[in-house]
Amino acid sequence: MFERILIPLDGSPRAEHILGQVSRILRRKDSEILLVRVVDLPEASQFDAARRTASEYARGRERAQAHEYLHTLAGRLAEQGVRVRAFLAEGAAAPAILEQAVREGATLIAMTTHGRTGIPRWLVGSVAEKIVRTSPIPVLLVRSFRPTPLGDLQPVTAEELPFRKILVPTDGSIAAETVLDPAAQFAQLFDAKVMVLHAEAPVVIPGYGEMGIPPILPPTPSDKDAITEPAAERLRASGLAVCRRTVAGDTAGVILDQSHSDGVDLVAMATHGRSGFSRWILGSVAERVLRHAGIPLLLVRAEAEMKPAPEAQERAAEAPQTR
Repeated sequence: MFERILIPLDGSPRAEHILGQVSRILRRKDSEILLVRVVDLPEASQFDAARRTASEYARGRERAQAHEYLHTLAGRLAEQGVRVRAFLAEGAAAPAILEQAVREGATLIAMTTHGRTGIPRWLVGSVAEKIVRTSPIPVLLVRSFRPTPLGDLQPVTAEELPFRKILVPTDGSIAAETVLDPAAQFAQLFDAKVMVLHAEAPVVIPGYGEMGIPPILPPTPSDKDAITEPAAERLRASGLAVCRRTVAGDTAGVILDQSHSDGVDLVAMATHGRSGFSRWILGSVAERVLRHAGIPLLLVRAEAEMKPAPEAQERAAEAPQTR
C-alpha cells in the first residue's frame, strides 16, 4: 500500500501540509513519493489572435512556475532521504490526477481536502470529492480545517498526525472486507490499535413503553457479534491489537459518535458495503461520514481488485505528460 504514494499539490501551503502530516510514510525506505501538480488553463485556440497570444504566454508562465515549484519541493524532500519523483500534468485536476495515478501504478493517493481554495465545506464540489468518487486505489484524506471549542473552523497545521487508534466499520459483507488489508498495513506502520465497529439496526419490541416510546432490545454483546468476528480475527492475524464494538443505531451516526467518544484518529472504510451503490457518495453512509467526520479518512472502493475501467486505462496510457 505504501510502495508508491501519489500526492496531489496545487502550489498552496495548505495542500503541502499532507507532507508533514504523514511524514512517517514518506520516511519508509520502500516508499516512493509521486508529487503531481496540475496546470489547468483554457486552450489558446479558443480565443482570437490577440487573446491567444496572451493565453499562450500565461500558459507558459504557469507551467514554468509549476515546474520550478515541483523541482524545489522534490529537491527538499530528496535531501531528507525521501525517494521522490515529480510530475507536471495539464487539464482538469481530478481526471489528470487519477490518470497519473493509473499510469504510475500508485498504491495510495494522499491529499488534504482543500488547498488553494480553502473552502471549509471541504468536499462539496471539490477536487477531493471527484477523486474519492472514482479512484481505483485507496485514498487517504486529511481535513484542511478542524473545529475549535467555539464551534467554528481553523486551518490545520503540518504537524505529523498521531494515528494511534483506527476505526474500521463493517457490515459483514465481502465488499466491506476490502478495507481490511489497507487498514492493517496502516495500523502496523503506526503501531495503532484497531476497533472493528458494527452499527446494528435497532430491534423494537412490539407494544409501547413508557410515554408511548416503544422499548428497544439491547444490541448484540460486542464479544458475541458474528458480524465483527471475522474482520477482527483477520486483523489479529496481522499481529494487531483489536477490539470489537457493536452499537445499535444509524450506521453513519454510530461511526461519527464512536469516532468522537473513543478518540479515534482515523476511520478506514470501504466506500460501500451491502447496498453496493455505484454512486457511493450520494445518499450513502460514506457521504455523511465524509461531510461530518473531523478526522482523517482512509477510503477504499469496494470492488473486486479495484481495477480502473478499461477506458480509464486507455486514457492514462495515451495522455501526454510533462516531467
